[in-house]
Order: sequence, then C-alpha cells, then structure tokens
Amino acid sequence: MAVLLLILLVSEKKEVGPLTKTSQKFSFSWKLLNPKVKLFLLISFIFALGKSSDAFLILRAKNLGLTTQLAVAAYVLYNLVQTLLGTYLGKLSDKIGHRKMFAFGLLVFSFVYFSFGVIKDSLFLWFLFPIYGIYIAATDGVSKAYLGEFISEKEAGSVYGLYQMLLALASFFASFVGGILWTKIGPSTTFYFGAIMAFFSFLTLSFGKFLRKI
Repeated sequence: MAVLLLILLVSEKKEVGPLTKTSQKFSFSWKLLNPKVKLFLLISFIFALGKSSDAFLILRAKNLGLTTQLAVAAYVLYNLVQTLLGTYLGKLSDKIGHRKMFAFGLLVFSFVYFSFGVIKDSLFLWFLFPIYGIYIAATDGVSKAYLGEFISEKEAGSVYGLYQMLLALASFFASFVGGILWTKIGPSTTFYFGAIMAFFSFLTLSFGKFLRKI
C-alpha cells in the first residue's frame, strides 16, 4: 500500500511541473518594441495597401489584348524569374544589406505597377512580368530577414505574427480598393495607386528617422 501511494505522489509531481511552466502569461507590448521595428511594420503596411492581388496583373494582360492562355504564360514567366533569382538576390542582400535590397524591390514594384498603368501595347507585358519576378525575389525572404535584425528570439513569434496580420489586412484592403478603382475609374488607376504606395514606402524606408543610417 505504501509503495502504491509513493508511485501516485511521484506521478502527481511530474504532472505539476509542465503545468507550472505553461501557465506563464503571454505578454506583448507595442511600446516596448524597437522603434526600427515599428517603422518597418508601418512601411510594410503602407506598401501592402497598394499591392493588390496578382489576379489584377492577369486581368490587365487580358485587357491589353492577350488571350487567357498567353496571360497565364506571361505569369508563369514571372514565376520562373522569381525562382531563378530568389537564392541569388537573397545571398546578395546578405552582402550589401537587407535594407538596400528591400528598397530596391520597392522601386522595382513601383516601376512595374506604373508601367502596367501606362502601357497600351501588350508586347511590353513580356518584359514587365519578368521584371515583376525580380521584385518578388528581392523582397520575399529579405523583408523577414531585415525585420529579424531588430527583434530578439523571445519576441520573434509575436512580431512576425503581427507582421503577417498587418500584411493580410492591408492586402485585403488593396484588392478591394483596386477593384473599385478598376471599375469606377479605369484599370490604369489600380496600378497607379499601387505604384504611388510603393514609392512612398521606398521614400519612408530611405529617409525614415530610425532607419536612415543603418
């Protein structure tokens, strides 16, 4: 009987330990975040407000005269360039700095979106879609790496979660507004809006008070 009681007591202690550790309260404070993190989150949010769904790119291609098959082929070309350059630009960003590479990507995006609004000939699409692939390759993983420079391992989960949430909310808004601009004013305005937001984000990143000299 004594042995049985001893076994039960030992098993109770093993169950209490993990419960004590997992009962720690989750804490997150915006005020305590590094100012550089706050600014980058703001920049990313502003940029995403103008980055409508890629479906608008295909719609624009069809609007300019491409068939559905050719529009999809042009989009595949963009994905191919992204895949080929992703690793190279990622390594290059490690050498020249993540901020510079991300800023470059914002400029490329602004150029591509502005061009999508200006062009009247579908021939230019075969150049613009690959260039758009350069933007993705220059920003996709680089943005997360750049953000990681300013956060500790302890706050990484919270910050990255907040980052993804802001991007998701902004992307929904961007596609909603993009659709309204497309139908109410014209297809070009959707891309002009995205180009302006991207360029404004570039300026904020380049001349922001906390990121300027990094």
